[in-house]
Order: sequence, then C-alpha cells, then structure tokens
Amino acid sequence: MKNNTGKRMSREERRKQILESALNTFIGKGYNGSTTMDIAIEAGISEVTLFRYFDSKKQIFLEAIEPILVRSLKESLIASKDLEPMEKLRYILKERIKFISEHHEVVKLILMESQINPEIADFNFINQITSLLQDSIKEADMDLKDEGISLRLLMGSILSFLYLPEVNDEEINNYVENLINIVIKDKKGRTD
Repeated sequence: MKNNTGKRMSREERRKQILESALNTFIGKGYNGSTTMDIAIEAGISEVTLFRYFDSKKQIFLEAIEPILVRSLKESLIASKDLEPMEKLRYILKERIKFISEHHEVVKLILMESQINPEIADFNFINQITSLLQDSIKEADMDLKDEGISLRLLMGSILSFLYLPEVNDEEINNYVENLINIVIKDKKGRTD
C-alpha cells in the first residue's frame, strides 16, 4: 500500500499505520470487542498482512498504548528533574492534566481494560501517577492538611480531565494553583 505521497510505505511506516488503526479500533470497540480483522479493515490491509507485522492482537494492543504512556511519564520526569520542589509539583500536575486531556480516550481505554483484562493492560497507570505525585510532595516537604485526602484530591482532580478535558493552558494553570491552595497549609499551619 502507498502512503499519502504515492510512495510505497516502509516497514516502519506500515507498522505505525497499523498501530494507529488498532488504537482507533480499540477505542471504538474495546479490546474484547475488537478483532484482528477489524484492525486490518481499519488499516486498509488484509489480515494476512497484519500478521506479517504482529503476532497477536495482544501484541498490537500493547505496542499501540505503551509509547503514549511510557513516553509521557519519562518526558515529565526528565523535564521536571531540575525544578524547585513546588515548581516540580506544579509542572507534574499541569503535564498530567494536559496529557489526560489530550489522550482521554486512550487513558479511558487503558483504565477500562486494566479492570477487565489485567494481563494485557498491566501498566499500573494510576499507581505510576500516584507515585510521581507522592515523590513530588515528599521532595517539596509540603505540609498537607491530610496526606491521604490530599493525594486523593490530587488524583481525582487529574482523573476528572478524562471526562472534562481542557486544552486551554491558562485554565489549566488556574486550576492547578487553586488545587494546590486547597491541599497545602500555609507556613503558620492555617488552611487557605
């Protein structure tokens, strides 16, 4: 098959095309509801061609979602490593909100599949975000009103963007500032 420029696709271009088609199929039908034939049709190829690139539906699923999750977490960690502790927390909150807003369909798919099919979606996405937030809070030596409740508020707030995505940076910045003010005590021990 040819790409948009009329040239034959390279092996890597074809793999990428299949993975993008698979992601669309999985988002639309879920993992169990999708077949390799559905993915092949979405990609505009035969099922035989699909199996020249991938061994199984599970491999396709994992390869389709993994770069989105792993790349984004690694990028956040790298970009925030030299920031002051409070700025690091702000940065991580903003980036997680932006990430979830931008990829809300994929994140919903992963969360749903991790409940139904833990063997295919064992990314512990929630645990990874929670751990990142806990580490940032410890580094910042923050005086939280209640650590358990604060962490739940932060996680719940981030995950709310699955259903109410936001792309406006100013709105996200305001949200993060208000959220931080809710969960952190001031230096005198009062709540804001």
